[in-house]
Amino acid sequence: MNAPSNFSMIEVGSSLSGRRITADHIVESLRRAINDGVLADGTQLNQVDLASHFGVSRVPVREALRQLQAEGLIQSHAHKLSYVRGTDPHRLADVFMLRGLIEGWLIERAIPSIDPSVILRAREINELLRNEAHHPSWLELNREFHSLLFAAAKSEEGMGVLQPLQMRSQRYSRLWSKGNGVHRPAETCDEHDHILDLIEAGDAAGAREASVQHVMHTCDAVLAAGRLMQADAGVHA
Repeated sequence: MNAPSNFSMIEVGSSLSGRRITADHIVESLRRAINDGVLADGTQLNQVDLASHFGVSRVPVREALRQLQAEGLIQSHAHKLSYVRGTDPHRLADVFMLRGLIEGWLIERAIPSIDPSVILRAREINELLRNEAHHPSWLELNREFHSLLFAAAKSEEGMGVLQPLQMRSQRYSRLWSKGNGVHRPAETCDEHDHILDLIEAGDAAGAREASVQHVMHTCDAVLAAGRLMQADAGVHA
């Protein structure tokens, strides 16, 4: 079933000028709305309505929709209608696996550049994570932990591949846990410590594998939340 279109919550920039700049802005706004769950799976993306919402012609809207289709966030059907693309557990597991492989590669690449001061800071952040009860603050600290380690890899290309995978996996983490995200603080911090121990020991292969498994444990939790949500929907249907 297609979800009704409601674009009122989508951000509109205060100044849009130039077709390319406008198209890029629309892509960014729609991408954020999709990944944040503002636009649900199956939402129809009507070009006329979007052009009216953003105060532009249909040309940059079409360009933006083509970009989002290339990213796998939307799909087009007959008569050029576009919809927010849904996913299934198999596709989502693939997204997490690809994310894990990239994160593991970044960690392995980073190890020669990770000095004791980086390890110390990462452990400090992890201890803050252990004691942080406010979930949004916890998520920010978790991003800081991983960003600190990934930065040592010095790979713009790797991060460019990783970020869309992170956004897609995080989207379903939020959607399938009713907006809260999958939260497993104790396990996450223990896994972080294990990764840091392997980095400190110079075990690049071990750190890479531990990073992959860290992501896949989150995948398992997200898929479990999705199955529970689907079961609840079946009960209340």
